[in-house]
Amino acid sequence: MKHAQTSARADFMLTYEFNAPKEMVFNAFATAEAMNEWWGPAESRNSTITLDFRPGGIFHFKMDFGSQVAYGRLKFEKIEPYDLLEFTNAFADEQANVVKAPFDVPLPQEIAYRLVFSEENGKTRILITGKPVNGTAEEVDGFHSIREDMQRGFSSQFDQLAGYLQKTGGRS
Repeated sequence: MKHAQTSARADFMLTYEFNAPKEMVFNAFATAEAMNEWWGPAESRNSTITLDFRPGGIFHFKMDFGSQVAYGRLKFEKIEPYDLLEFTNAFADEQANVVKAPFDVPLPQEIAYRLVFSEENGKTRILITGKPVNGTAEEVDGFHSIREDMQRGFSSQFDQLAGYLQKTGGRS
């Protein structure tokens, strides 16, 4: 079940419900094997370069689109097992250095995300919020202009996560 919540200039927000316990959903962020299965655009083959799942650690990954390759990086800021995950997300180079997004829309180089996990009757809900980090006024406007694309992208990723959880023993 998906439900998007936004207002014109508020942080990006999305909720998504999984038919699996929150420990299982949370743990899908903690291993390279799991992240390879579901993180990133559905149209790319994704592979982990580095995953250091701890505050200050990074997840550096490659997205192979066939004729194009891109890299991304999450830097974990706060991890409260099964309840909270905070990280910054950015495009990166092969060495995990932050780089500008490969789009025509001006965007901040990093976006901060906060994921809150809650469980009721064996179903887990993630509330994800996102906001620009150190963006110029033009980059912040760009961030707000792609809100619908971000909703589609995260919904697609979380659909992939639901499929992974179902395949590995969850009920999603």
